[in-house]
Amino acid sequence: MRIPAILLLACLLSPLAVSQEIYRWVDKNGVVHYSDQPGPGAERVTITGTAARPPAAQETPALYQSDPQPQPVGAPTVRAISISSPAMDEAFFGTDATVPVAMALDGELQTGHEVVLFLDGRRVATDGLSATLTGVSRGTHFLRAAVLDPSGNPVVTSPQIMFHVQQASVASPPVGPALRPPPPRPTPRPSPSPRAN
Repeated sequence: MRIPAILLLACLLSPLAVSQEIYRWVDKNGVVHYSDQPGPGAERVTITGTAARPPAAQETPALYQSDPQPQPVGAPTVRAISISSPAMDEAFFGTDATVPVAMALDGELQTGHEVVLFLDGRRVATDGLSATLTGVSRGTHFLRAAVLDPSGNPVVTSPQIMFHVQQASVASPPVGPALRPPPPRPTPRPSPSPRAN
């Protein structure tokens, strides 16, 4: 009985392959044949054990694994980071507006991890979980905080918030009870002049 080459290859790669005898020969056209029965000019091939796993079946590098690596037992972990101040859509006034930023962590940082803050996509200096933004130009700005691992990869990232810096102008002065101009006083009537006799 002849065994097709594909079936033999499957037996070679099968982890359940056991010791067996196979005969191999080449016909006059140069085609290689395998069989479990000896034929004319056949040579015996013994297959034992299991074949090594092909390279494609080996472990996927950690970079491409979708499941997060388990943390060592007892290692501090941070689950989330958020920006608690300024509030979403908060407005600051003046050409020298100072914007205080406060962040909050859910969990604990691992050794080597750091908290960073981005203003309009550019990293700004922080003092732990706080920062003070000065010289922020007029307009709408975006803030995002993140925790980075020692390689600079983000571990967790906050939702993005937006705030506004507005500057007083003559065309639209700031409005408020303390800044509202006093109401105009009525013009006094001229006193009547005495009549000449």
